[in-house]
Amino acid sequence: MATITGFLPGLCIVACLLAAGCSEVGISEGPHNNVPEAIEVQAQRLSADLEQQGYEVNRGYFKLLTTEDADYSYRTMGSCYGNNPAAPYVVFAVPPWPEEFVDPATKLALGLTYEGYDTLFRLDPREAIVIFGQLPPDASYFGMQTYLFSREGTFDTGSAQYIFFATYYPAFLSFFFATVPDNPARIQVFNSLGNSNNNAVIVNQSGAAFDQERFFIITPDQFMNDAIRQSLAGISVADENIFTEPIPPTVLTGLDEHADDFAALIRYAEPLDQGTDGTPSALWRQDLPLVVLRVRDTRTERTPVPYEPLVLETRTATDESWLTDDLNNLVAEICTKWGLTSGPDCVSDFLSMQTWPVLMVGPIGTEIGMNCLGDTQDTSYHGTPNLSLDNGEIYAVVSTLGTETDNASYVGLSVNESLKMKGIANISSKTLTGTAAEYGPTVNNTDKFYVYYFARDCSDLQIITSGHCFTVTEEMIPPGDYLKLAQRNYLRPGTQRGPDSSLILTPKLIKLKRP
Repeated sequence: MATITGFLPGLCIVACLLAAGCSEVGISEGPHNNVPEAIEVQAQRLSADLEQQGYEVNRGYFKLLTTEDADYSYRTMGSCYGNNPAAPYVVFAVPPWPEEFVDPATKLALGLTYEGYDTLFRLDPREAIVIFGQLPPDASYFGMQTYLFSREGTFDTGSAQYIFFATYYPAFLSFFFATVPDNPARIQVFNSLGNSNNNAVIVNQSGAAFDQERFFIITPDQFMNDAIRQSLAGISVADENIFTEPIPPTVLTGLDEHADDFAALIRYAEPLDQGTDGTPSALWRQDLPLVVLRVRDTRTERTPVPYEPLVLETRTATDESWLTDDLNNLVAEICTKWGLTSGPDCVSDFLSMQTWPVLMVGPIGTEIGMNCLGDTQDTSYHGTPNLSLDNGEIYAVVSTLGTETDNASYVGLSVNESLKMKGIANISSKTLTGTAAEYGPTVNNTDKFYVYYFARDCSDLQIITSGHCFTVTEEMIPPGDYLKLAQRNYLRPGTQRGPDSSLILTPKLIKLKRP
């Protein structure tokens, strides 16, 4: 199999794994995923059936996107979109329709592709994208979602979000409100369109998700959804194994240069087998046993049947307010341990990204032209401003741990480089668990919290940090650049979405000095 690795949401450079060679216009030889024979037979039968009915069918391919792919995304779009470094993403690349406009300004936004294929696409109003294949081995999370990527227009400089960032975080204004660098008539809006199909959704409908074959339809046209489902039934696919992501009527479909363009992401994080070389999850990522087909109705006289406006699922959470005093006491204990007095000079809050005034929620951001950086309703987001590391600073993050408060299936605390908005490393809930235990004699409920440190050099901080310290090297974040930290709580147990951010205690950041 010929594969290319790349990366996304934070999406970024592609490393060519074959001697075929890469260029900035694509890769010369054609792509093909190494799918099992049974799935290949299904792909052939489905394509033949649809073509026999008069539909046009084109096949694409999947590729893995890693943090090493950041250079192309940054060079093309000026951002790596605050990607989650907990795991690489997967995207598909498809051939454009003959009359489809391919914008050279965004050609490398998600890294290199084989020549004649693109990871960004416009949507014919009578089109469906069909994805199927073997889902990966058991993990904390699997999700698939389509995004509005760019559109013609301007952003609202009078919106509460724009004013908030311009006033309090001007260094980040250009990440949330920006035009496409080489096509300023379009704005960047890497925004979710609705509710994702994730492992919880798949289990609730079909009974199982991981290691199963499942089928997904992405379409703005209800007629096409029905047509694809009928063809899948003809090759003995049970309806409960088919999942549709409706594209809402608020987007501008069409194939010309004025239409919206889109991207789709697969997130697969924290496999139970740890994902090391040779494990089933690593082999799944290596082979990506998935098929993607573009299917469209060539009867242009037929009126498409749009979906109703989307409704985001209601998110819930275990209210963590009962832990407020314990959190404050834990912060005070840490400050005392380091010879400081707890107060605004050394303690600050993370920024809650999904509550007022930021509201980094795709459909809300789209209304004002805000870039939501590949958001999803499957997690909560909290982040810090720019943090300097050049003067011996040490930072402690103190927070509730969502896996212990019934608010997350897994928690990721990510290390991000600020200039490119690039994810570098991830500290998972497995590592964070128990890191506040030493404060048990003086603080209640320490099992519900974590404490973790970040510095340029943790080698002489092992005793005072109890070994819970991450070294941010100059190779990771060069001098003069800044560190950003982000916390994500994925999939509240028993629900299909991430926790309601308004009910989660905001993580605390303590700025320390080397003792």
